[in-house]
This record gives sequence, structure tokens and C-alpha cells, in this order.
Amino acid sequence: MKYIQDTINELTKKAQERKIDFSVITCFIDRPEDSPQRVIHKIIEDIGLDKIRKYIWKIIIDELQKEKHKFYEKYKPKYILGDKGKKEWSQLFEEPTKSNYLEFLKRFKELRGDFKKLQEDMREIIKREIVSDSALADRYLELILFKDEKEADISWDILAGYISKKDIQRKEIIFLNSIVEILRRVGFKHLYVFVDEFEDIGKLSSVKKTNYLLTLTTLINRERHWSVIISLPRDVLEEVIKKEPPLYDRLTSMRIDIPPLDLQKGKRLIINYLNIARDKPSDSILPFSEESIKKMIEISKGNYRSFLLLAYNSIEIAVKLGRKEITREIVEKAKEIRG
Repeated sequence: MKYIQDTINELTKKAQERKIDFSVITCFIDRPEDSPQRVIHKIIEDIGLDKIRKYIWKIIIDELQKEKHKFYEKYKPKYILGDKGKKEWSQLFEEPTKSNYLEFLKRFKELRGDFKKLQEDMREIIKREIVSDSALADRYLELILFKDEKEADISWDILAGYISKKDIQRKEIIFLNSIVEILRRVGFKHLYVFVDEFEDIGKLSSVKKTNYLLTLTTLINRERHWSVIISLPRDVLEEVIKKEPPLYDRLTSMRIDIPPLDLQKGKRLIINYLNIARDKPSDSILPFSEESIKKMIEISKGNYRSFLLLAYNSIEIAVKLGRKEITREIVEKAKEIRG
């Protein structure tokens, strides 16, 4: 999954260098979380709240600049007559002030501009260009006006407060759509969301799981400018078929089947990873035994990631115990800390 994400990121970088119109953004979610809202949180967290702020500001400043010639008359203090100080106002739209919303707002206040009027107009720009929902528009505006960029948790709370207990699914959809729209407005063509270990939804209660799958289906159906790439074992995919057939259709529109590990593949994988640390390449599976590899395949159900995590933890335990060989018993201990 990470490899695919890195490949897309590299393609985007090369496209930008060659001035090819292929600008996408990716984010990686280790686990599916326990609700779509938390997935959205992860998306924003991965993109970066500071970047989201800057993207919103770019949309706002681009709109304000369209009427730059009217800006002074529109926002200057009422007690100023004529064009006094007009030159200083024009500097608001010069770099580096223009691109830095904190600096822009600071200078605007120093010039004693009509801040209330500016806030109202910024809010209308957000409603017109990003999201028509007034409550969410207010949240985005508050995010821009929030001074301390270091308070990431509080910044997220500003946004998350939009999704109340009432009408959650509709708001989650609006929220995600608005994030995608922000990205599109600043030049990104598509959002790719990678969700690893999707099998963790099996840990949710039946009601939560049903709601989760239903909301995810709706999110995918309502927003065409984002794609979800999910890794999950076959048994979980079969459960999705039963619980939410439309989601199964969406998830498998492009499907890559990776056969589970067998003993031979497991041994080869172990050898490849051991050779990374060895001075000279070897075909030996030591310190693993064939039985321990069989046990890891059994526990991991042939899942590559789980298998490698078991192998890593088994080595850690063997080192702590001073054991030169990794046995089935050590793998059993590793299973307990597998996470």
C-alpha cells in the first residue's frame, strides 16, 4: 500500500517538474478507525491542518484579489477621507503578506480596516466557493482566524464540532465533500485515500459495523473526486458482500488479488529480509526454524504484513531470552504482542 502511495506521489512530482497536468494528493490511514468521522480526521491529519488552512486562505485571497481595486474603499476606516494610506493597503496584496493569512490579517488590523465586514465577506466566499452549509463555513472561517497554529487538537475540535449527534451521516458527507472541494480549488485533481488493515472493522459491534459500511458506501457514491484503496483479506471481503453489496461493488471495481503466503513464499520472504541485515547473502532461514515459519503463516493467515510483524517480534523476544533459534513457542509469545 505504501509503495503504491509513494509511486503516485512520485508521479505527481515528476508531472509537476514536466508541467504535466497531473496533480493529485494522497493520504494513508493505518487502520479504518471506528467511524467515518475519524477517517475524515485521519485524512485531514495526514494532509496537515496547516496546509488545509493555507489552501482555504488561497481560495479566499484569490477571490478578494479579484476586486482589489475596490478593497480600500470597501474596508477602510470610516473616519478616513480620500485616499490617505491607500498605498499601504495595496501592499496587502503583495508578497509575502498576500500568501500568509496571519500576516495579512495582522496588517489589516494595524490599518484599522473593517474587520467585521472582512469576516462577513470571507464567510460568503467560503460558502460560495467551498461549502454552502453555513455551520461548516463558520468552522472553516474560525480555523483561519484561529491564531495559534500549534494547537492542532483544538483546530480539529473546531471542525469536528460541526458533526453533532444529529444528522451525522449527512454532515460527514458534506464535510468530506468540502475537503475534496478545497483540494480541487487549489489545483489537485483527485484525492487518493489508502486504508490499510481494513479487517479491523471486524472488531466493531454489529450496529457500528453496519453504520460504518453504509456511510462509507454513501461517501464513495456522493464524491467522485476521491478514491479509496483498501487492503483486506478475503474473509472480510466476503462479509462486506453480505453486509453491504453496493460497497462491495465499489471496492472491487478495480481489484488486485494477492494470494496468501504459503510455506515456500514465507521462507523466501524471511530469507530476503534476513539478507538485508547479513554481510553476505544466504539461503538460510536461521534463526527461524521451518516449524516457526509454519506457525507464523498459521497465525497470520498468510497476511504479509502480519507475518512480517510476527517475525520482527519473534526476533525481539529471542534476543531478550538469549535464544539462538526462533521456535514455535517464541512465535506464540510474539502473537501476544502483535497488536
